[in-house]
Amino acid sequence: MAVKEVDGRLKNRWGNLERKSFLKVLVIYFLVSGLVLASNLIPFGSIADIAILPGLLSVFLLVPLWIWHKSRLQKASLSKQLRDEPKRVILFWVLALFLLAMVVRIPSVLLFGMAYEKTPLIYLVVLSIVVLMRNDVSVFGFRTDNFDRALILGTVYYMVLGLLPNILIGASVYILTGQMLIEGFNLTPFLFAMSFHTFCVGISEEGLFRGYMQTRLSRVYGNKKAIFLQALLFGLWHFVWHVSPLDWLGMLGHIGDAFITGLLWGYFYGVAANITPLVLTHGLGNSVPEGFIQNQNAWATLQDLSLITQLLLLIVPYLVSWVLAFASTRFLIKTIMGHKESKTERQM
Repeated sequence: MAVKEVDGRLKNRWGNLERKSFLKVLVIYFLVSGLVLASNLIPFGSIADIAILPGLLSVFLLVPLWIWHKSRLQKASLSKQLRDEPKRVILFWVLALFLLAMVVRIPSVLLFGMAYEKTPLIYLVVLSIVVLMRNDVSVFGFRTDNFDRALILGTVYYMVLGLLPNILIGASVYILTGQMLIEGFNLTPFLFAMSFHTFCVGISEEGLFRGYMQTRLSRVYGNKKAIFLQALLFGLWHFVWHVSPLDWLGMLGHIGDAFITGLLWGYFYGVAANITPLVLTHGLGNSVPEGFIQNQNAWATLQDLSLITQLLLLIVPYLVSWVLAFASTRFLIKTIMGHKESKTERQM
């Protein structure tokens, strides 16, 4: 009885510590969220649809988190092995982080027209891994080894997934209309958008969906189901852009596109176990179009083409890039990163 009483006390004490740690994580998350959202109330102009003050603040607020994490590594012993947990526990935490992120994302998009939940979300994910799970973040794909190769891989992967369809669309439009779709490139909006979309959007979304969710879900569902589930949540993550005004067709298209992207990036992460290339791919994919100077006359000419032609112009290039990205993923990772597949990866 004495042993059971001691064991029960230890469990209660451990549970109390976990609850206190979780409350601390929540307080920090909502504090950072409030700070970023409140900065939108100060008019300071915008670049590439990103308000300057919240955009800069979002990037600078990553610095204290990075400093804290470096000091934490020196003081705490963080495990590089995931502990075994019941399926219901893993599902609870995956959905809990998803819903907590939505609590900030929805009002941010609806009130300010931009998703400024990114930096708070990075805090939420990193603190959940380090403080609640007591794991090293590298377990969830936050890796800096072979960093230069990872950046090269991310750039090449973006060229396949992001640049290629734009080139194909531009070439097709020129053949059909004799006009260039893109007249030039503006560095200013691109550079500003690049910092926000890489350090904030890329790290937060890749860290949550591929790093945190897929890593945890694969423990109980296997790789294929984990990739599907995180991609499904990643698709639903984008519904908010079409709520006000309500646009069901646009919503379904955006969710579908994000779902397919989630599948491809989930497959990539399942092989590479590294989100660094995906963070750069994500950042480039979101920011490069901000620099394009569009030829409005060419776009107007496209409106005169048949609906089927317009759909083919927009759909076929992306289908080609998706197929090529899927087919080349393992080759690119192995060639650039020198990555050797594990037995689990070969079964994917």
